Amino acid sequence: MSAYIIPIKTALLIFPFLALFLSGFFLIYEYRKYGTFVFTRAIILYSFIFYLLCAYFLVVLPLPPISEVAHYTSPTIELHLGASLQHFLQQTVLNIKDPSTYLPAMKQNVFLEPMFNILLVVPFGVYLRYYFKVSFIKTILWSFLLSLSFETLQYTGLLFIYPRPYRLADVNDLLNNTLGGMLGFAIEPLLTFVLPTRKEIDEEAYARGQEVTFFRRLAAFVIDWIVLYLVAFAATIVYRLITKDYQANFVDNIWWFFGGVFLYFVCFAYLFNGQTLGKKAVRIRVVEEQREKIRFSALLKRYGILYFFYGGIGQLTALLAPLVQSRNHFIVAISVFLSLCGGVLQVVFFLTIGWSFFKKRRQLFYEKQSHTYTISTIPIKEK
Repeated sequence: MSAYIIPIKTALLIFPFLALFLSGFFLIYEYRKYGTFVFTRAIILYSFIFYLLCAYFLVVLPLPPISEVAHYTSPTIELHLGASLQHFLQQTVLNIKDPSTYLPAMKQNVFLEPMFNILLVVPFGVYLRYYFKVSFIKTILWSFLLSLSFETLQYTGLLFIYPRPYRLADVNDLLNNTLGGMLGFAIEPLLTFVLPTRKEIDEEAYARGQEVTFFRRLAAFVIDWIVLYLVAFAATIVYRLITKDYQANFVDNIWWFFGGVFLYFVCFAYLFNGQTLGKKAVRIRVVEEQREKIRFSALLKRYGILYFFYGGIGQLTALLAPLVQSRNHFIVAISVFLSLCGGVLQVVFFLTIGWSFFKKRRQLFYEKQSHTYTISTIPIKEK
């Protein structure tokens, strides 16, 4: 039993980190295609990832020591198709006429091993039919390819990490795994009838995608600032190589911050009619009230309030922080006072954002002042 429990425990430990890594790509894809994040879809896809993780771990774990595997002399591959059935017929205690032999026969390895390989891919067939809308023929093909990847890992000693295979690669497993995928396809309606269909999930997503949520805007914000920081980092490397000044750092430079905001959020967004790379990724756009094309002045006012004023306060607070340790009491008093004022303004800023969650029209204060707002660029219905 430990041969099955250990891989599942390992999958449970690794899955949160894998899910966290994949979440960024998943969110961008969801926002770009549908304009929203549907929790039902997330559960389905993450459960599918967890299933695949468990399946592969069940195939390759536990890992023996490499030095031990080097001395193995057992067979590495079974090419006799039908060997598992032959072994079952030769070794089983099953007697069809004697019900008392049924349970002992099901406990024998000659029954458990092929049955395990069939059941291993049953969920795969269910997922393929239910969510991915794969046909029966394609389910057979994908189940076979999944099984082939299992056997390839086994036959190559975990992609040649080991000097030789530490598990037997069996052609019969290809057959049993494929049968499992076919079985999963067949019983899918019995297992998923209480769940919403893929079509219903997509319709809900497209309907909700017309609303620009704060999480969608936050995703765009994160992407935009990753772009700016990558540009600043690249510029720093190039500048250091050219000038040999290895103390230069554009990432934390206040003038680079203001220049980057102006060029990217104002000039770049103006050229692309209210879209930055982050907004384009999640398919939203800044528009100006009663205007088809947003004006440069509107973007300057919008991002001037947001970044030049409130962002500048944050930059100023960071600059004043070291002065608090000055021996000049006057400088300390001024820096503390300005830092407290900046902190109060920052708190007010975040409170206004939080308060907007409870308002029907979620237009933030800097959007009101600039007469701009954010819309979704996803059509009401996509095919």
